[in-house]
Amino acid sequence: MESVALHHRSIRRFKPIAVDYQALEAVAQATSSSEFLQSFTMIRITAPTLRAKIAKISGSAVLAQPNGELFIFVIDTSRDIHLTDPASDCHNYTNWNAFLAGAFDATLAAQNVLACAERSGLGGVMLGSILNDPQQMIDLLHLPRYTFPLLGLIVGVPAEDPQRKPRLPQALVVSENTYPAFDAEAMAHYDQAVSDYYANRASGARQESFTSLVQQHLTADQHHRDEIGAILKAQGFNLPQA
Repeated sequence: MESVALHHRSIRRFKPIAVDYQALEAVAQATSSSEFLQSFTMIRITAPTLRAKIAKISGSAVLAQPNGELFIFVIDTSRDIHLTDPASDCHNYTNWNAFLAGAFDATLAAQNVLACAERSGLGGVMLGSILNDPQQMIDLLHLPRYTFPLLGLIVGVPAEDPQRKPRLPQALVVSENTYPAFDAEAMAHYDQAVSDYYANRASGARQESFTSLVQQHLTADQHHRDEIGAILKAQGFNLPQA
């Protein structure tokens, strides 16, 4: 079964052509939602100065260009709490279940928008790097309590045609009835495929394997991400540790 989804590539350069952002916003709202609470908010970024500040937080070159529509997806239980009695216990909107439901809603909405964009001949890339400084993102977007900026997405008309990155072997990711056994031989073949990809890609060629990427992540700069727990508490989420 061939599908546009199987040809996904992250697009980071866009042509100066406007896209139908209203259709994409409608697609976001049409996404499946946990318990129909729709616990996410989608913010379209149009102010150049604000985009520049988000680009600085992200460190992503894709945001340094003026093209492409930028959206920020926010976990949002604030709207639900507004609809409850001020004297009521809001625990069910601030606990782990509520937070994860909001994370699911926001992530599914972002993926739905990207999938719709790709089916329409557009391209895009997810931006988890907005979490490099969550508190600054909260301040920049004037987010109220009981919200949290989860990820960004930029979509537009592609101005590049990058190669597809090889994915992990299905035997290591997909299983039936139980967790898949680690296959060292399959991983070795995959490491070689990733090495070939990085060595031969049109731009930014380098020596790299999947294993080396995983190992480098152990010492990668996490920026302000280690502060997420404290920030979530300040935002009103009650997420106690075990």
